[in-house]
Amino acid sequence: MKNITVKDTKLIIDAVEIDLSDNAGKKVTVFEEIDGSLTIESKPYHYKSICELYVPLPIITSIDTGKKDKEGMPITENSFTPIALDKADIRKFEEVVDGAYKRT
Repeated sequence: MKNITVKDTKLIIDAVEIDLSDNAGKKVTVFEEIDGSLTIESKPYHYKSICELYVPLPIITSIDTGKKDKEGMPITENSFTPIALDKADIRKFEEVVDGAYKRT
């Protein structure tokens, strides 16, 4: 079984970093190819599935600036908190004898 960790927006599998920042709000499956490389690209065939997860959306918070516009409405600014993969549920796949995979 491969060692899977996270750091910021990156999924790290056996020292290979996969940046998932462009996949916020999507389900991602990591595949291993026959040459041992890893990919999240969807293709008809892969050597085996490694894991899957839903990449969380960034958190957007409106902050009141304390200023008012011409109509007297409060002026706000958006604050973005990047995706946090440490809170994502990563489902690892384990190979079984008949070649099928099960989630662990």
